[in-house]
Parts: sequence; structure tokens; C-alpha cells
Amino acid sequence: MLRPELPSLVDEIVREIRRAVPEYGRTPEEANGAQLRDRVDYAARLFLDLLEFPQLDRADAERTFLGIGRAEGHAGRTLDHVHAALRVGGRVAWRRIAKVERQRGLTAVDVSWLADRLFVFLDELAALATRGYREARSKADDAGRGMRRRLLQLIVKRPPAQPSAITDLARGAAWIVPEQCALVAVHVGQLRTEPALDTDILADLRDPEPCLLVPAPVNTERLQRLSAAFHGARLAIGPTVPFAEAASSLRWARQAVRLVDEGVLPDMPVTLCADHWSTLWLLGDPGLLKQVTRRRLTPLNTFPAKQRARLAGTLFAWLQAQGNVQETAAKLNVHPRTVRYRMRQVDEAFGDDLHDPTARFEIEAALRALRLKGAAY
Repeated sequence: MLRPELPSLVDEIVREIRRAVPEYGRTPEEANGAQLRDRVDYAARLFLDLLEFPQLDRADAERTFLGIGRAEGHAGRTLDHVHAALRVGGRVAWRRIAKVERQRGLTAVDVSWLADRLFVFLDELAALATRGYREARSKADDAGRGMRRRLLQLIVKRPPAQPSAITDLARGAAWIVPEQCALVAVHVGQLRTEPALDTDILADLRDPEPCLLVPAPVNTERLQRLSAAFHGARLAIGPTVPFAEAASSLRWARQAVRLVDEGVLPDMPVTLCADHWSTLWLLGDPGLLKQVTRRRLTPLNTFPAKQRARLAGTLFAWLQAQGNVQETAAKLNVHPRTVRYRMRQVDEAFGDDLHDPTARFEIEAALRALRLKGAAY
């Protein structure tokens, strides 16, 4: 009873879809309506075939409607148009079934059964199209993230990559190269899922040392969004630098993460390198620090361990107080005579170094670094 209705039904559905969803006539492949008509004709015949032969192999139908969903995904559109077309097609088809029912005197049971089959069929088509669409978008998103990861790796590469290579890859990734940026190091032990980030942020979260590039300005609002996106995982924000110096910003950010792990810097969700410049500078090169410490603090080795610790603490406080004995005594909570006595011992051990500006600076820097690291004098 329904097959003779197919040609006119397909024409009517196509007209109604083009009226309700004008986008189906705006692309070159759909402008003449051939693609839309083919799809409608295929779906209508498939519905009748499944009514007549419920055990019919559906593999071809699944491929077709998965393909429709993928096509929408590849085109960068949403599924709204597909779902709208299915709704329109369903309404037109149901009107035609109701007309046949009146002409042929179908029973209420038959009509109810047809209605149930029609809407189950439409739901199945919508589900297939949705699955295909999500597959396409997932692949596209993965490809886009992969390109942006490669771009970030190129930006922080040492030795530096050619600027033209960065520009070309940035163009392919639809990313605007900023004048200034800050690099962010992510604590590797706390990263669970890939967060949703602002579209201008580059991320490489698969690296053993995950990182981000954030275009300037890196203001409080931006930092709050970053912290929320990572659900409290520790982040270290490097200094804002000219784009060509991005690798330096990342080096300081990763240094900050390491110092947080070592307990030198406080354990906070977000660590700003700008708040810890002296610490990062003093502890930035452990090998060099060791050389300075060996050179400038060797005179303390002539004293027993307990006395060495007291004298080192006194010397550090005295240097901070710029040689003011009263202030040094107050800091150490001892009598000024005690400070004078200890400093006479220090002066004898260090000799002219305490009167040389460069030596005094290096002595104070070495003592400060050891204190930051919690190391014994």
C-alpha cells in the first residue's frame, strides 16, 4: 500500500526539508538537490524494506548514515541540520501514512504499529548520524591538537627553530603568533585528564614534562581559569617574555616545579616565577652554586659542626644587617657581645674576604642558597 506513494512522498519530503532547512541548498554539492533527494529516497525505501523484511541486513544502511554524520563533522557543521531534516521527513511521512490509512481503512492496531516503527527508525538514523559525526569531530580534534603540540615543541626547541617554520605551522594550525607569552609547567604527577583550555593556548600534555604556552597578557583572570581547568593540579607560571624567548620562560617554570617538589618553594596550586626570582636565580645552577659554596665558605670548615652552624648563622644575619651588631643580635636573639665574639672568630677565618665587596656578595649568596635548600652549613 505504501510503495506506490514513494515517488511523490520523496518529492514532498525534499521540498519541505529545503523550505525548513535552507542550508541544504547552499553548498555546491547540494545546490541542485540531487544529494538530498538521493538520501531521502534511500531512507524512505529502507524504511519500507525493513517493514517488509525485518531481518534485512542493515550494514549498508549503517555505513550510509554514519557517512552522513561524518560528512557533517568534516564540514565543520553541527548535527542540527540533520536532526531537523529527519524531523521534517518524519512529519511528512506520517501525514502520508495517515492519508493512506483513511483511504484504505487500516485498523488502529496497524496504524499504531506503523507509527511506532517510523519513529524508532528515525531515532536509529539520528543515532547513526550522531555517531559518525562524533567520530569525525574526534579525529579532527585529535589532528588539530597534534598540530598544535608540534607547534609548541617547535617554539621551545633548542637550538631555536627557523622563524619561518614556526610561522608556517602556526598558519596551518590557525594560531596567531603573539608578541609576548608565558610558558607554564604542569606537575606531571597530578595530570589526570586533558582539560578544556582557551583556544589561544598551546598545550603539550603528553610530554614527560607537560607544558602550556599562554599568550600575553597573563593576568589574574587568565590564571584563575587555568587553575580551575586543571582542577587544583600544581602549575608554575614562567615570566612573560618576547615570543622568541619562550624557551627561557619554560626553563624557569620547570625550575619552579622542581623546587616545589623539593620543598624549597611553598606547595601551592599556582606558583608565579615572578614571586621567587632570587630563589630561582640562586638555585638555578646547582653545579655553579656548589663551586661558589666551596670557594667562599671553606673557611667555616675549620670549626666543629655545631660551632660552624652557629658562626654561619651569625655571619648570614650580620651580612643581612649590613654589619650592624645590634640588629644582628636582635635577629639571633642573643647578646651583642656574643655577636662580636663570634664575628671576631669569623673575621679571623675569612680574613680579607669580609672586606671585599665581591667576596661578601658571594658569601651571602652561598649562605642564602644553603638556607633555602635546608642544607647544613
